[in-house]
Amino acid sequence: MSSRTTERDSPGLRVIEPKLMPPRVHPGTLRRARLLEMLDGDGVTGFTVLSATVGYGKTTLARSWCTERPERVIWLTLDAADDDPVRLWTHLATGVERLGEGLGSAALSCLRVRGAPVETAVDELMNGLVAYGRAVTIVLDDLHAVKSEASLRSIGHAIERLPANARVLASTRSDPAIGLPRLRARRALAEVRARELAFTVDEASELVAREGIPLSAESVELLLERTEGWPAGLYLAALWLRDLDDPDRGVRAFAGSARHVGDYLTDEVLAALAPETREFLLRTSVLGRFTPQLCDAVLGREDSAAVLAELARSNMFLVALDARGEWYRYHHLFGEVLQLGLGPEAAPELRRRAAAWCRSQDMVEDAIEYSAAARDAETVGELLVTHHLEFIQSGRILQLLGWVRWLPSELLVEYPVLPTSAAAAAALLARPELEVQRLLAVAERARRERPRAWSPYLEAGVEVTHAQMIEHGDVGAAVRHGRRAVAAAYAGADALTVGALAALAQALFFAGELDESRRIAVQAVERPDAPQAVNGYLGSLGLLALIDAERDRAESAEAWGRQAIGLARQRFQANWWVASPAHLGLALACAATGRLDEAEREAARGEQLRRSPQPTVGHAHALLILAQVR
Repeated sequence: MSSRTTERDSPGLRVIEPKLMPPRVHPGTLRRARLLEMLDGDGVTGFTVLSATVGYGKTTLARSWCTERPERVIWLTLDAADDDPVRLWTHLATGVERLGEGLGSAALSCLRVRGAPVETAVDELMNGLVAYGRAVTIVLDDLHAVKSEASLRSIGHAIERLPANARVLASTRSDPAIGLPRLRARRALAEVRARELAFTVDEASELVAREGIPLSAESVELLLERTEGWPAGLYLAALWLRDLDDPDRGVRAFAGSARHVGDYLTDEVLAALAPETREFLLRTSVLGRFTPQLCDAVLGREDSAAVLAELARSNMFLVALDARGEWYRYHHLFGEVLQLGLGPEAAPELRRRAAAWCRSQDMVEDAIEYSAAARDAETVGELLVTHHLEFIQSGRILQLLGWVRWLPSELLVEYPVLPTSAAAAAALLARPELEVQRLLAVAERARRERPRAWSPYLEAGVEVTHAQMIEHGDVGAAVRHGRRAVAAAYAGADALTVGALAALAQALFFAGELDESRRIAVQAVERPDAPQAVNGYLGSLGLLALIDAERDRAESAEAWGRQAIGLARQRFQANWWVASPAHLGLALACAATGRLDEAEREAARGEQLRRSPQPTVGHAHALLILAQVR
C-alpha cells in the first residue's frame, strides 16, 4: 500500500500558528493576586477549569498566570474547526514537539494514519510529556467552542491519563461534556467560576483608581453591586464614567442602558445566540425570578426546563437562587439589556400571565408586583382585599401602604377595606398624622357613597385607627375610640377583636387606668385567635409586662416580657416596634431585681424600636424608662 493510502492528506494536519500563540496581556491589566494564588493553591489538581460567561476575564487570568509560571506552556486557542479531533490534537502534538524534538512526533504519526483512533495519538502524546520530565502546562482557551462528541471524548481521555508533571487549564463559557461530575467526585478537578472571578471591592477600587476616576468608597460599592462584580461590566462602566463631570452621580444612574454595556452584551452575547434562545431570554426578562413552570406559563410552552438547563450549563448570565436549581434570575445588567430589547408593547401581557401563575401558586406578593408592573390596578386591588391582614400581621406594612397609595382613589372607594386597613396599619406604625388622615378621608368617602357596603369590620377598622392615634397626643379621644372599636369588633369583626382590645388597653395605659388596661390586655391574650393577630397579641403582652413592672410584680413582668420578645424574634427577627413595650417592661423588671446592665440594654432596645420621624407618646414614655434605669 502506498504512503498516499496510509497517510491523511487532510487539511486537519495543517498547523495554524496563531492558535498556538498566547494573547498579549494589556500593560494596564489589573493583576488579580487573589485568583493567581488560587490557581497556585496546594489543592489544585492536574485539571483546572475556568468557567463563566463572556466578560469574566478567564483568558486574561490564564495568560497572566502562565506569564508568572516558571514552567513551559502550550497554549491552544480553540474554535469551531476543532470539532475535528485530528485538527485539535495536531496542534497540541505540535506544541509538545516544540518542547523537545521527538516528544510529539509519535502522536503526529498516529494522526496521519487514516482510520486510527485518535485516542492512540493521545496516549503517545502523554508518553511524550512523561519523557519531557519537567513541569508543563497545557492551556485550552475557549473550550466551549468545541461541541463534537469525538473531540470532547478525546480531551476527557487525555485528562484521565495526564502525567504528574503536566497540568491542563481550560477556559470556557460553558461546562464541557468531559465527565466533570466524575472528576469532581474523585477530587481530580479544580474549578474557578463566576463567583470567584467576580471583582471584589478592593479590585474594583484599584480598577477605578487606575482609570483616574475619582469615586467615593460608597460609589465603588454601589458600582460593584450594580455590576454584581462582572469584570467586563466594571471596565465598561469605567469607560463610561471617565467622560462624566460627576462620576459619583453617574454611578447612581448606571444601568444596562449605558451605551458601552448595552453594545457589548448585544454584540457579544445576544447576537451569537440562536433566534429561539434569544426570544426566550427577551420574553422572560420581565420576570424578576423564575422557575421552569413560570416560564412555561408566561411563554405558552412546555420545554422551559430544558432551555434553562442549557442556559445554566452555558453560564448565560443566569443566577441560581437555590441549591436545587428551581429558581433563577438574570444578572441585573443583562436583564436590563434584555428588557430594552423586548420593547414596551410585549411586556404587559407577559406580566399579566406571570401574575396569574403566581396567584395560582399563592405567591401573593409576586402576583401583586407583576400586576402593578402591568398597570393592572383591578387585580392589585382584588389581591389586597383578600390578603391585607396577612401583610399587616407579617410586618409587611410598608409594602401594603405603597400599593394602596398606587391605586386610584376610585378603586379604593370601590374596595373600602383597603383605605381602612391601610389607615390602621399606618397608625400602628406611627406614620405622620396627615398620611393617616388622608386614608381615613377616603374610607369616609366610601362610607358616604357606598353605605350598603359598610360593615362592622370597616367600622372597627376606622375606630382602631383613631384609637392608635394616641401616639399624636389625644389620650381621651383614643380611649373613646378604643371602646367603640371593641364594640364594633364584637358586633361582627372577629378578625379585628384582638387588635381592638390591644388598642383600648394601650389607650387606657397612657390614661393612667392601669387596672382596666390590664384587664383588657388579659382578655386580648387569652383569646384563642390571639397568636394569629400577632400585632395585638404582642402589644398586649408588652403592656402586661409594663403594668406588672409598675405594680412591683417583677417575676410576672419578666415572664410576659420574655414571652413577647421570643414571639417577636420568631415572627419578625426581633425588629418590630410592637415589641418595644415588652423590652421596656423587661427593663423595669431587671432593674427591680438588681440586674442594671441588662435593664439598660433592654430599655435602650425598647427606646430604639419606638423611634419615629416625629415625636410620639410612646417614644417619650420609652425615653423616660431609659432614663429611669440608667
